[in-house]
Amino acid sequence: MKKIFYLCLLLACVGCVSNTNKDYQEETAKEITKTFEDFGFSIAAPCEFKALPPVEDGDTTTYVFEGIEGDYPNNATQYLIVVKKTPKVFEELSEAEQNEQMDKIKSSDFPEIPGYPASYSNVEKVSFSDHQYPGYVGDNNYVGIYSRTVEFNKGRHIICMTVMADSTKQEAVRQKYDRFTSSFKVIE
Repeated sequence: MKKIFYLCLLLACVGCVSNTNKDYQEETAKEITKTFEDFGFSIAAPCEFKALPPVEDGDTTTYVFEGIEGDYPNNATQYLIVVKKTPKVFEELSEAEQNEQMDKIKSSDFPEIPGYPASYSNVEKVSFSDHQYPGYVGDNNYVGIYSRTVEFNKGRHIICMTVMADSTKQEAVRQKYDRFTSSFKVIE
């Protein structure tokens, strides 16, 4: 009788563990697609985005959207989307003006200054998405937080996307970044 009781208890525990893992996998596999009609793109992430108040700076307006996956602050991954609305369309600028715009992005948003807290490493020039938007990608590791960021020009918008988490999870952050940025879709 005791053997049957222990066998039933063992089977119930195995069933609970497998159901728990199934629920966890479904939850982590779930992604939410957010469409930014005003900026002409959509993107998928494992969290909902919250809009922060826009910031006006002369002729540029900056919009920030934040999403957090997991339990903040211990097991959280943060997703950020920053969109700067510029007065001129990038493609309508002269080649010299385009190069100047790209240099500004690199020097102001991707500084590579050893010992500087906001310093980036592995900064590379990229052509982002199927539409070949010019930009930069780089890594930052500051105060135990690792982040990977891409910033690029899309018409009248400069779009920046960042994924960040505890620096001990650097490879996981890179995988989440790849999945996040590869879900970027242009809408017209």
